[in-house]
Order: sequence, then C-alpha cells, then structure tokens
Amino acid sequence: MKKKNWLPITIITLAILALTISVGAVILNNIKNRSDTTTINDVPGSEPPYNFDYSWADNNPYIAHAMDGIMGKSYTNSYEAFLLNYQLGHRIFEVDFFLTDDGYNIAAHDAEHWRNNATIPPDAEIRSSTFDTKKFTYDNFMSSLWYGEYHAIDLSILFDLLQEYPDVYIVTDTKYSDETNVRKQFSSFVEAANAVDPSLLDRFIIQIYNQEMLDWVMDVHAWKSIIYTLYQDPNWTPENVLAFSESTGVKFITMWDSYLTPEISKIWKPANIRIATHTLNSLARAKQSRTRGADVIYTDFLIPQ
Repeated sequence: MKKKNWLPITIITLAILALTISVGAVILNNIKNRSDTTTINDVPGSEPPYNFDYSWADNNPYIAHAMDGIMGKSYTNSYEAFLLNYQLGHRIFEVDFFLTDDGYNIAAHDAEHWRNNATIPPDAEIRSSTFDTKKFTYDNFMSSLWYGEYHAIDLSILFDLLQEYPDVYIVTDTKYSDETNVRKQFSSFVEAANAVDPSLLDRFIIQIYNQEMLDWVMDVHAWKSIIYTLYQDPNWTPENVLAFSESTGVKFITMWDSYLTPEISKIWKPANIRIATHTLNSLARAKQSRTRGADVIYTDFLIPQ
C-alpha cells in the first residue's frame, strides 16, 4: 500500500491555525480599543446605573435660584446678580434656559417674563437694522436690561464666567420637557463649550423633569451630574423615585418643600439619595426643611453661612 503523504495536510492545518490566531488577536485588540474609548454614556462606566458625582453639594447648603436675587428682584438670571451672589458666598447657580424665537439658547425664564421686566434702552446697539422691541429675538434680548439695570446673559458670557470662576457650578433649569427642544437646547450647550473648553461641561448639573428625559440628555453628552426635579412629574411616588434612582444612579432629588415629609426621607436616605427643596427665602423655613431631611435649599435671597 502506498504510504500517505501527511506533509501538505499538516501545512494547511498549521496555516488555518495561524490565521485563526491572527484574526482572534485583531478582534481582541478591537475590543480593548473600544473599552479604552469613552462612549457617549460613560460617566465614567458604560451603562446605567451611572456613577454620577454629587461632591459639589458637600459644602454648599444653597443653590442660587435664577442666579439669585439682586436688590429685591428675582428671576433676572443676570450678570450683576451672578457677581453679587458669588461675592456673598454662593457657588452653585441655577440658571433658567429658554430658546429665543430665532433659536438661540439664552438665560431667561420665558419670553413673557422678558417682555414684562426688561427694557431696550433707546441708545442700545441693535444688530438688526429693523426690529420690533416686543419680538423675543436674540438681538433684542441681548440689547435689553432687566429692570433697566441688569445685563442679560447668553452662553458665550456664561462660559466666560465659568472660566473666570473655576469653583462655580451651573444647575440647568430648561423650560422644555419635550424631546425635540431638550435635544436642541442641550446640544447648544455642548457646541458652545466645544468652542471654548469642553471640560467646562463637567460643571453643568442637569435637571431632568421626567424619567424619560435622562436618556435624551445622556444621549447628547456624558454629563457628570443629574438632578431629578419632580414638579413637572405628576406620576412620581416615593417608591417609583427610589426604583428610578437605584436603576439609573440618579441620587439627587429636588421637590417642593411642601412635598417633603420625614417618611419620604426614611425611604430615600438609606439609598444615599440627597434631597433639595425649593424655593425658600425664610431662614426659619429652610431650617424646618432640613429637619425633614433636606440637604440643599434653592433660594432667591438666603446667604450661605
């Protein structure tokens, strides 16, 4: 019987084995590269529950509501209000964000509030050659003064302030809870920061108003800190908020002061949920809120001690 020549078979087998090892190495290397690259939802892990950072609240008893008050006026979100209240000790500033009629993201509660409380001086430099002072456009807004005294803020000014004051954090209070406007508004934050310093976004604390909104904002950017604010959510219960917190990692809840009870604190505190109440301008009420479990108070006029 003719002896079988095993040499060709051996060569082919070794070649297949070498190819398999080579392909496997490429796959493993690709997996490693993907694991080394931060994905859109990395904070800093991969999927919920996220590891959000709430250290900004450790030594800050108050959140300055709408840049806090100035000369008895609230809701100005103004440049002067920021400077004054920074000097008074505030470091966490909530800012109202609204879109102008021509699509710009600015610091204002809404168009009607602007029309009722801001004026455009006669000598203001308006970029448009023709305009209607009642139109809520970017040019009109930025040319106006709140109560005839205080300057308006846009994203460019806001990011300049964050660069100048590195210990300041911004809590967003967007006036939208629909997906289209939320994505548009938060994308503008990212775009504006990228033009200056993307790391400034690490000092944005994002308020969400329903549980679906978390996915929308995290899809835009890997925000470092999220607050779940309840006043727009009619379906919240202490139990479903707890379940949401445990499944997502959102460990900061804001609510009307009148909603907070010692019973809610007993449900949430064992899960390391921090609680903020709003908006309180009486020191006595703030102290009462803390006895019921509030860690942080939103305020227009109280000063950090």
